[in-house]
Amino acid sequence: MNAKAICYFFGKTNILVIFFSLFNILYCFYFDYGSYVYYYLPCLTISLLFFFLTKKINFDKSKFGIYELIIFALFGWFILPLLLSTPFYLGGYEDFLKSYYEAISGFTSFGATIFSENLSSFDTPILLWRSSTQVIGSIFYILTIILVLGNKEINIFPLKFITKKKESISFFINFDLIFNNIIYAFSITFLITLFFLNFTDLRMLDKFHLTFTIISTGGFVNKEILFSDFDKIVISILLIFSSLNIFLILGLLKISNIYTFVEDRFYLFFLGIFLLLAILLNQNLELNDVWIQFISAVSNSGINFTNNNHYSHFTFILITLSFFGGCLLSTSSGFKLARVLILFNKVYYELLKLLSPSVVINSSIFKSKEKIKINDFYSSALLLVFFLILFLLYSAVLSFEELSFKNSFITSILLIFNTLPSSMYFEEGINFANFSNFTIAVSILMLIISKLTPLSILALIRYKFIN
Repeated sequence: MNAKAICYFFGKTNILVIFFSLFNILYCFYFDYGSYVYYYLPCLTISLLFFFLTKKINFDKSKFGIYELIIFALFGWFILPLLLSTPFYLGGYEDFLKSYYEAISGFTSFGATIFSENLSSFDTPILLWRSSTQVIGSIFYILTIILVLGNKEINIFPLKFITKKKESISFFINFDLIFNNIIYAFSITFLITLFFLNFTDLRMLDKFHLTFTIISTGGFVNKEILFSDFDKIVISILLIFSSLNIFLILGLLKISNIYTFVEDRFYLFFLGIFLLLAILLNQNLELNDVWIQFISAVSNSGINFTNNNHYSHFTFILITLSFFGGCLLSTSSGFKLARVLILFNKVYYELLKLLSPSVVINSSIFKSKEKIKINDFYSSALLLVFFLILFLLYSAVLSFEELSFKNSFITSILLIFNTLPSSMYFEEGINFANFSNFTIAVSILMLIISKLTPLSILALIRYKFIN
């Protein structure tokens, strides 16, 4: 294992932790929260040391293969949240396990809090840190999708159907370029989101927190906020934008032209069909409520922006939308529309061959010149099986908690797809603070596994057996 190379690139990603640590420290000084600075100093110090110590590491590029790529991804998903948990622990908000869970919940954009106290009673620096963890996790998620899971040796994330340039992406050559482009995309999206939220009636601090949540399609909310109909429209449009390809804004501004955006048009068409179906089946509901819950579900945010209104007959549609999630290069989770189309295309092709063996069909998606190969089908089908296994395992764990079978069932589905189990899906949201330490520990593991590890396992299986 090329440990030096892994440490070198992981050190570069620590710049995200350094930036947000400094941001929170400056916030504490400016708004007279000086005592809170000590919560963030260890996180900043460790990140700075690791960043500078690994910056000048020399390593053998020829010994950086698939195992190093996967270990790099897993290293980030376990270690970065560990760093991000230190302010929660040092601040005395929770013990180590629960602090780590809170960081993981933000890093994976899940959003279910473990804090037993009312969040509105917390001071603003720690709430700002909670929101920051979502953005750090989202940036790292996009980075690992492109450079690890989209790597030619792994190639289990079907980015080839939305990529213009057909040459393979090299981890070494493209790391800085991809990382910088992701930062540009998030920065521009942040400014656009904050600009449009300024037209709402929310407080400035709430706008700031909500901006972090929207651009990461996360589930963190700091308190109950009453949203007007206009607020709901603005937030829903911004969530749709965040569910599209993160590089769409760079394409529109002619900054980067790596990806096609046909998938985004397919995705918007898919949303339109589902929304029309939802309206026809729920004609007695407020259109704004249907619209915002619909968008919150499909973006895998899960936040109930309808002032805690719950429509039980609408739940199945919302869960289905959470299953699909956003576009391939969005911060949302889910199985993805692209994989559904790959499975459908293969099944349709096989059925059509039975009826007409000589038939020729377009075995591709999103108008791409790349053809769907048997490996694409196997990867998508196997990932679906993995999600089913994770769902059954976590449902079994939740059966030991004081939850009904229905609530355990729904909570398990939502957690697997990193969607907040809010009052949008239940009469009341699920309170993770009431869970046992064992269930919390399993929840941490499931959040990490559901976000990335099944894909990494698939990569190893593909590399060993399906090449």
